[in-house]
Amino acid sequence: MTDPARAAAIEEGLASTDPENVYDAIIDIGKQGHPELADRVVPYLTSPTGFLREAALRTLVFHLRLPNYKADAIRMLDSDPDEGAREAAAMALNTFAAKDPELLQHLLRVAVNTSEDDTVRAAAFLSALVAAGIEHSEFPKARVLPDFDAKADWPLLERALRRARISVPPGVAERAARPR
Repeated sequence: MTDPARAAAIEEGLASTDPENVYDAIIDIGKQGHPELADRVVPYLTSPTGFLREAALRTLVFHLRLPNYKADAIRMLDSDPDEGAREAAAMALNTFAAKDPELLQHLLRVAVNTSEDDTVRAAAFLSALVAAGIEHSEFPKARVLPDFDAKADWPLLERALRRARISVPPGVAERAARPR
């Protein structure tokens, strides 16, 4: 760490008894790009506090892109009781899904799963778009929540998958074919 004041703020946050301060410190580790502090974040992947698990995922997988925690993110996407942690997992996995067709299909299954929370579905949808190599200029500008299924740009996702020569699951194809 080059800036002693930032390092001290992170240490102070991690030592705090206030979970909000701990959250901020974990996120700062990721945003400031400190992979050398990953071991300080790892214990929060199993925190009893949902938003601290979410922060750990955002830092380790989304910001730092550490492949050692990909399996943790998949597990949390599938089974974490906190929707914020599941949403963070879906968002974080886009980096790995770009090179892992099975993981991309997993994100697509989450996106079409109507029994999943819409915020998690939307995160999986957007991650799948990124993983499929969507151009920045094509990225959806409209909000997809509330009413995710109706507002998501399913035709765009289908086009991105086809362009990338990725199998389009039936749930995506069906939604893409619906009149808008």
